[in-house]
Amino acid sequence: MNVAAPSSAGWAIAYRPLRPRGLLAQLVVVVAAEVLLYLTYRGHEASFHWATHFLVGLAAAALLNVAWLALKGAPARGQLLWVVGLHLYAMAPDLLFSGAHVPHDGWMDVFLGHISAHYVPAGARAWLLVALASSGFYAWVLSRWIGARRLEADAGMAPGIGLGGDALLRPQHPPALRTLAHDRLDPGAIPIVLLLHGLGGSRHVWRAVGQRLRARGITVLAPDLLGFGASRSIGTTFALDDHVDALLRLLDETAARTVLVAGHSFGCAVAAALATAAPQRVSGLVLVSPPVFADAQQARDRLSQRDWLSRKVVNGSPIASVACGLMCLLRRPVATILGRRARRVPPDVARDGVQHSWPAYRDALAALLQDNPLPAWIAAPLRPTTVVLGDRDPQTPAGEVLDTPHDAVTVIEVDGDHLIVLTQYERIADAIADRANSAPHNYEA
Repeated sequence: MNVAAPSSAGWAIAYRPLRPRGLLAQLVVVVAAEVLLYLTYRGHEASFHWATHFLVGLAAAALLNVAWLALKGAPARGQLLWVVGLHLYAMAPDLLFSGAHVPHDGWMDVFLGHISAHYVPAGARAWLLVALASSGFYAWVLSRWIGARRLEADAGMAPGIGLGGDALLRPQHPPALRTLAHDRLDPGAIPIVLLLHGLGGSRHVWRAVGQRLRARGITVLAPDLLGFGASRSIGTTFALDDHVDALLRLLDETAARTVLVAGHSFGCAVAAALATAAPQRVSGLVLVSPPVFADAQQARDRLSQRDWLSRKVVNGSPIASVACGLMCLLRRPVATILGRRARRVPPDVARDGVQHSWPAYRDALAALLQDNPLPAWIAAPLRPTTVVLGDRDPQTPAGEVLDTPHDAVTVIEVDGDHLIVLTQYERIADAIADRANSAPHNYEA
């Protein structure tokens, strides 16, 4: 299998476990270790034990490598060494017997079926077929994964290292060639309002607001950001600049020369980044529950309050990627459960809570921690800006924004928490309509 890498730092990190030199070194260790183990069994005239437990360990190693690739989105380091490790685990009862004279018993099946493995029909021949099938399956999955990542690199994208579930064996779509998924209310007119959703959300959070704006004769464009919702399979990098580029392409494709941009939560950061990068395309901003933090530590404290996954990501826990990968693999059943058990949000909004890729979720949190443009924008906005705050929002407390100098910012405080975009849609639609009707839409480049 050819795994020669293009010149890419992302590729170099993701594909390090597949470097031929490293795999060859692991293979030497595996062969040497297995020869020693075989000689040990042969010395006790029990070489058939070695064959059975080796094949069981080989099959288990192949399946665990598949699981690792699926959950982490990248090959495991030391994947060949897992064969020896799992072989040793499978033969642990034999080591206990030879070292401490612990007799074999049924409970020892916890060691990869140590007892029962000897009683399968056809014995070691059956385990040989299982081991070959498991290893072949992993080789097929790995080759498909490499092929998908190569197609991304050939398209000029940073090679994805596994973007969750159904995208694992397929390449992501180049953002320059694939339009963001979006709703366009009043498609016969040029959009003048752009609605951006928050972290872990989708355009559906804006449905009620968008319908009310349309009823007032305001044309609305509501996209799913890169890596989220129906745009989940677009892109492999998700910095604020990537979101801005994708949005500018969407505005060009919809003939929207200048728009009022409204964002919710993380969408506020994207809105500010868009207005900063292309002020001639933005007539004003409406920021709903903007994550404005005094410093990085406060950002960590506030973002950790979102949910368990956010807390793990913010704290740099490796469990976060595994948990997100597992949810990606189980996306359909998890989305169904979330939709049925939704209480405070519409079912489709709840279902979209898992419609994102792990890198998109991770990079969004990283942007709020490291590159958040909101504090500077609130202090000195380049365009007319309205901020709408919930008076009971634990994630973005109103007081923290109200304490920020905002002479050029209109601040509206309403009853509610972080999800006022769903509960106070009338007030938010009023704020957007007021700003849209007062802001000019003819800025020159």
